[in-house]
Amino acid sequence: MRNFASIALFTIVFLSSCSLEKKETALENETLSLNGAWHFLPSNDESEKQLLTADYAKWGSLIVPGNWDIENTYAHFKGKGYYQRNFTLPENWQKKQIRLKFDAVYETSKVWLNGELLGEHEGGYTPFEFNITDQIQPGKPNSLLVMADNTFRRGAWWAWGGISRNVSLLAHNDVRLVRQHISAVPDFIEGVVDFTISYTIENNSAEAQNLTINTKIVGPENESWQPKTLEVTVASNETANKVLTFQKELKEVELWHFDRPNLYVLNSSVTSNDQELDAVSDKFGIRKMEAIGEELYLNNEAVRLNGFNRVHDHRLYGNTEPRELIKNDILDIKALGGNFSRIMHAPASKNLLQFCDSIGYMLIEEIPVWGRGAPNAIPDNPRTKKWLDEMITRDFNHPSVVGWSMGNEIGNPDGEWQDMTMTPGQYEYVNDMVDHVATLDSTRLKTVVSFTSHLPLAKPGNEPYEKLDFLCMNSYGETYEKVGRAHAKFPGKPIFISEMGDKQIGLTPDAEFSDRLIDQLDKLRTLPYVVGSSLWTYNDYRSDYEKTPPSENRAWGVVDVWRNKKKAYKQIQDIYAPVLGLKAEVDKNTIAITLNPRNKKDIPAYIMKEYTLVYELFNDQDLSISKERIELPIIKPGDDALKFNLKNEYNATRIDIGLWSPMQIEVKTASSEELKKLPVETSNSPIIEFLGRTNESVGIGYTVSEKDSIFTFKYGNSKENLTKEITSNLKGAIKIKWPATEPFFVKLKSDVTDWSTTKQLEE
Repeated sequence: MRNFASIALFTIVFLSSCSLEKKETALENETLSLNGAWHFLPSNDESEKQLLTADYAKWGSLIVPGNWDIENTYAHFKGKGYYQRNFTLPENWQKKQIRLKFDAVYETSKVWLNGELLGEHEGGYTPFEFNITDQIQPGKPNSLLVMADNTFRRGAWWAWGGISRNVSLLAHNDVRLVRQHISAVPDFIEGVVDFTISYTIENNSAEAQNLTINTKIVGPENESWQPKTLEVTVASNETANKVLTFQKELKEVELWHFDRPNLYVLNSSVTSNDQELDAVSDKFGIRKMEAIGEELYLNNEAVRLNGFNRVHDHRLYGNTEPRELIKNDILDIKALGGNFSRIMHAPASKNLLQFCDSIGYMLIEEIPVWGRGAPNAIPDNPRTKKWLDEMITRDFNHPSVVGWSMGNEIGNPDGEWQDMTMTPGQYEYVNDMVDHVATLDSTRLKTVVSFTSHLPLAKPGNEPYEKLDFLCMNSYGETYEKVGRAHAKFPGKPIFISEMGDKQIGLTPDAEFSDRLIDQLDKLRTLPYVVGSSLWTYNDYRSDYEKTPPSENRAWGVVDVWRNKKKAYKQIQDIYAPVLGLKAEVDKNTIAITLNPRNKKDIPAYIMKEYTLVYELFNDQDLSISKERIELPIIKPGDDALKFNLKNEYNATRIDIGLWSPMQIEVKTASSEELKKLPVETSNSPIIEFLGRTNESVGIGYTVSEKDSIFTFKYGNSKENLTKEITSNLKGAIKIKWPATEPFFVKLKSDVTDWSTTKQLEE
């Protein structure tokens, strides 16, 4: 059933993304990408003088954006990696303001241009830039040197090192629109939408500038409306802020919702004497997410929602987040019933947020302040304030971002578990950061993720509560009991289970949830103050954390690191589905379909609009004989079952049926017969789990046992021509250079096993 209507889904997503990308880039200033091959040297010993005078042609080479630890040679290198390349400015940029922008470098970085230090940056997930107008050498090559240091590590995820996002040169006039932040908040009592646009304008010229800001908004159906213009004077070499507020009737707009993610485009330009100096364009949505009492409301509707933590990780791509990976992952999460989560312990990539905007996945973003004894959980910390500044400044306009988190599982590093609380300094840290966020964004929810709120000594004063909009807590076992104790201590606010698990699910395709976890998920539905849960995790991820299997892959996901589905995948899809049940039966005369809605206080629970049933009929030869669609009415939690009795006019012997969301995503399946299960490959030898091309190489993913130490690979362009061989001690993943145009076949063995079966790379 997953293939049915796939063409329609692809067309919708593809056309939507294409049109939105055009709107995004149509008004951008000139950009010169510095992505591609850079010289690279991993070294913790070189002096700055040696680095600045090195013969870079003798260094190795890496692709930017990328991570050095996806390469065989540097797979376990930790420390400082140096990147170098030359560039020459276009001739028509001579009178422009030139900026050098990095979208992300993990984690601490230093940048030199032509031997001079431009500056440093701390934080591996957010952008930073330098105005290099006065340092540039016009008309000849300029040398750019970057240090990336991945020594700083928090959490169980892999600290992928390197320049992991785009590097760009930007050319602007002396006057530029630095940014525009728009909030569009519905007022359901007054029936209006309150708009606030905050503009930041920079003047790099030697004279004051009298400027006009022109604004145009384009809606989901390409309808447009134009608020009033703004006049602003910006002094020489100064930056100014200007705010535009206006209202629009609620009935005249389309709201953004996880099932109907309507997007608007804000186009703004700045002019002087009718000459356009700069222009920017941003997408946004009109929606309101709020905590009222012990419930969460989206657009004036109480909702209880589930989701998944997703680790920004892939053994072939590191944490570079290519678009196709993001698209496939988020569509998959939506198909699993996911609509809301604190998605990760660090700011998400820009393209992930863009796709979440377009497909309707809501998330809380968080800065990487993690764990017992978190070194950055100190009061009034300028470093974490800067992380919050950079994250919120970049992501302010994304409707998929509905809240901000100050950190995860912050607690006292000393003492016994049952006696743990936050230290006074950690408690003050959270309150300070919540206050700081309030100065940056008053429209989104604020929270912190706790693992101590249920413990005996937790109480107001050592557990953040008063300033939070809703409570998040993580739990790995006895969740129902823990959340009950936390609510008794901290009543009156919604609680979201931001991480939930029982034990590592397992690496193999037959890995499934424990009965204890399923029982806990079922019990949580009975608690009115619990507004949802998020499974840790959607995907397995690389790790060197304690108790990680020999493959270096932590096995918490419903898909493995290569995105192969486990048995747990279908389990969670049924648990998280928006309906309680879907059943289809067929006999000689009749086709009977029954859909059971969720209860009012179920999880998930929300109003379903524009959903459809799609069913496919098969004959006794198991051949498809008909495909039909049923448009469903609005379904509310607590509604009676929907029953459809149809005549079996095709003499069908089997029916497969799927429930499809308004985004044309199949979120629940059923069949009149138990579908045949594909056999699970088992072997005493390593199993090849993945083959994929990247950058003139083939990535290979494979299983690893406790006894395996050395692996040998035989490969070639046919099954009978495995003429090449390499040996490696790398666990779970390796890359082999291979021409992009040639077929690829491979088998492997370890030092204690026989050869695996030969696998072919499927194009």
